[in-house]
Amino acid sequence: MFTRLVPEGLRFVRKQLKETVATAGFNLVASCFNVMDALVLPWTRTEGVNDLSAEEKVKLGTLLPSLFIFSIVWSLGASCDKAGRMLFDSWLREAVALSGLPLGEDVMMPGSSSVYEWCYDQQQGAWVQWMATIPEFKCDPEKPFAEIIVPTSDTVRYTYLIDRLLAAGKHVLCVGETGTGKTLNVANKLLNEMPADVMPVFMTFSARTSANQTQDILDAKMDKRRKGVFGPPSGKKYVIFVDDLNMPQREKYFAQPPIELLRQWFDHGGWYERKPPCPFRTIIDTQFVGSMGPPGGGRNPVTNRLLRHFNFLSFTEMSDSSISRIFTTILGAFFKKSFGESIQSSCEHVVAATVDCYNAIRAALLPTPSKSHYTFNLRDLSKVVQGCMRCDPRSTSDVKQ
Repeated sequence: MFTRLVPEGLRFVRKQLKETVATAGFNLVASCFNVMDALVLPWTRTEGVNDLSAEEKVKLGTLLPSLFIFSIVWSLGASCDKAGRMLFDSWLREAVALSGLPLGEDVMMPGSSSVYEWCYDQQQGAWVQWMATIPEFKCDPEKPFAEIIVPTSDTVRYTYLIDRLLAAGKHVLCVGETGTGKTLNVANKLLNEMPADVMPVFMTFSARTSANQTQDILDAKMDKRRKGVFGPPSGKKYVIFVDDLNMPQREKYFAQPPIELLRQWFDHGGWYERKPPCPFRTIIDTQFVGSMGPPGGGRNPVTNRLLRHFNFLSFTEMSDSSISRIFTTILGAFFKKSFGESIQSSCEHVVAATVDCYNAIRAALLPTPSKSHYTFNLRDLSKVVQGCMRCDPRSTSDVKQ
């Protein structure tokens, strides 16, 4: 399967797709195997101690083709934009059909939705849509607006992939335009859904961030394990989230010192102390998650010497159906709490009109040199819905109001 699909997939990505952040071919291939490692982690056993039974080996053999196709989707096809995903969906289905591989009909994702809309359930041995993997969500109207996270197929799949990759010890880089939910999804995952032995650390890079500042912040978090070796408290593991990874300014010859400090850890397992005699500090039990937007507008290209260590996840703009689901859920819970039936029934119409207006504004009011602030994203849409939630039921009793 690898020789039939991956080389041709790399050529297709390079010739036909636009990536959010440029990647190298070996990075995508390594990501494919990393995702595969993460998916088969539950089947991992200690050799000679508790090997897989004969039945488990047979079952794993039937799962591997589907898991490998899933890995291709979220490695080769994970770095492209929204339009590119439609092209990759068509290519992958055609490539599998023409590959001549002896695959069963249920190995490939169903054709009713894009390959990005399906998750492989290893217990059932079948493809299920992302929303079927989580319980039904109920919105708490008492919760602050900024803390409400309504699950959509986008948030569920990104959370699933981040969870699997971190559990397998891989490093993740979330890329996408402003307002696509990178920071929100990662922060929610690290703060609320990690094992008890994982300690999250949050950092945000800016244009003025220096290597010394970065090193001081991280060194302050580390405990000494033994001579020259540092890490989180014993029995714990750090997951360090670096937001706006590509914000540090470039120097005269294009180096970015904070980036190079992190790169040194990835390549050598630590960095040097700045005080003589400058011994090397080995940092252990640490993983990194990063997020960044595409280069431009103050963001800079990041060297492939760092990017090659990450698995890319491209956060695309949400579909209109996902946007409507989020704000209909939030606004509906608010209206149901305090307003009459006529107001409650208008919720879907209010959200639909707001989304249509948002799309029309984005299409018509494009940024120009004199109006460079004409950049609209979901944060602007959320402000409108948040404004609707300031309505007072004592003074708002009619839909027209």
